[in-house]
Amino acid sequence: MKHSQDYYHRVISSLFEKPGQRLPDQLIERVIQETNGPTLIDEFREQFKTTMSEHYKQSKENGTKAEEAGSAFTPGLPISDSEESAVSEHHNANTGNAPQDRSADVPLQPGDIPSEAPAEASVPVVATRTESLPNGRSGQPYDVCLDELLDELPAKLQLEDDGGSNLSLSDDHRLQGTPTAQGSLQLKVQGLDEQGETVLELTLKLALIPSSRDLWQNLPSDPDAPYAKPDEEVDRLSGGDGWQMAMGSQRGRSHAHRGGQRDDHGTIARATSGWNVLIVGDGAGSCEYARQGSLLATTVARDELLNSLAANEGAALEAAALAWWKGGDRSRMSQALLVPLQQTMITAVHAGHRAITEEAKASGHPAKAFSTTLLLALHKETPDGHIVVTFGIGDGAVAALYEGRQAQMLTTADSGQHAGQTRFLDAPLFQEAEGLYQRVKINVFSSLEALIVATDGLTDPKFTSDNDMHDGESWWALYDELAPALAAPNDDSERDPLQDYLSFFVERHHDDRTLAVLYRDSVMPADMGDSEALV
Repeated sequence: MKHSQDYYHRVISSLFEKPGQRLPDQLIERVIQETNGPTLIDEFREQFKTTMSEHYKQSKENGTKAEEAGSAFTPGLPISDSEESAVSEHHNANTGNAPQDRSADVPLQPGDIPSEAPAEASVPVVATRTESLPNGRSGQPYDVCLDELLDELPAKLQLEDDGGSNLSLSDDHRLQGTPTAQGSLQLKVQGLDEQGETVLELTLKLALIPSSRDLWQNLPSDPDAPYAKPDEEVDRLSGGDGWQMAMGSQRGRSHAHRGGQRDDHGTIARATSGWNVLIVGDGAGSCEYARQGSLLATTVARDELLNSLAANEGAALEAAALAWWKGGDRSRMSQALLVPLQQTMITAVHAGHRAITEEAKASGHPAKAFSTTLLLALHKETPDGHIVVTFGIGDGAVAALYEGRQAQMLTTADSGQHAGQTRFLDAPLFQEAEGLYQRVKINVFSSLEALIVATDGLTDPKFTSDNDMHDGESWWALYDELAPALAAPNDDSERDPLQDYLSFFVERHHDDRTLAVLYRDSVMPADMGDSEALV
């Protein structure tokens, strides 16, 4: 370099600074290093001097007065008395330590650097950055703190463009929300200084993976397949005396994805004698005609119960159940109770199994191809309390909900050594005389708010453990979220709200779902007083 470092700094400043703006010394230094500025400035000065000298000589030859040309440029003169002094004087003027400024009337000499205009507020330099965010999943909550992810961010950030991500940026620099899009997106963020001036333009790249829910297909089942039935079904019925019943059965995503049939089935009914009947069956997914097995077991059992409960057997069951409950010793069922149970509940279960056996024989298929579970619940409100009689074989659950947000499991699920392993309605069941009757439970409740009968397609995703299944608050939490769907649909509704409810999504739980519910006309759950079973 032919001159001082400060000299080159001031030359560059005079070329690029605007009035009131001062370029940072660090920026000027970086420009000098990256462009080899001193060499370029020196070369420009030499070319400028040479060109001006040639023009001076030419003008002199043409008779131009030397004074006029000399006032603009005098070749051979030194570049001011001391270029270092001139540059230093200019620099000192910026720092407040400068000697008195040169008079505005004094013309500049060759090599002099013009003095700066009066200082004004500096305009901040806007930096640009592009960064990548952690991947997200469409339909699932996203929460990232930008301060933990990126260094040297301004104190204030504002989201200018969410890129279609549906995310927002909080004051503490958290990018949050539930994205609805999928694919590669770009979000635009501005960083501001304390004066509110933009100092950073930040581009954030975000990859949103499609929701696993969106990957499931919903293919219609074949209506011409053997034992075909609708992919979903809903039924509603008045239970009398301020009670309502609803049943919903929904094909699981695992079946819908391949266009398979719904294996579950459910039914509700009310006997003329005032007994309410709720039944669900879960056809074994590995058995070819399980869908017909669940239909036969539930509907045939229902018809048998409606016949027996409407006759003397229904009255006999009511009287025997109340007498046994009031008797105090509930360790064993009395003979007076076993007889009406055999004539109603046991006969209905056996009729369902017999229908499966006969269909298997008629179709030439093994009875195992029609395997199904079976859950039944009977309810009757009496002046002495609510009688609830239940039977269960297989998985799923029956539960009674009553005052004080309490609940009681009324069946015991059959489970095997492996997950998903259970027992189905089969011939050996009826050879276990004592075991058969032990599956029947009788309870009398002083108050009752709801009765829920559900296959494992609903209980498995809603209850994460056996302890939850026996926790009253867990059942009431289920009922709280179910209650809005129990209201009858409007005339202009395309779908029953119970169908929408049964379509809830939980990872790894895509089985058929069937639910039968007995509930009060008013389905808004509320905290109630304490209650206990009648004694």
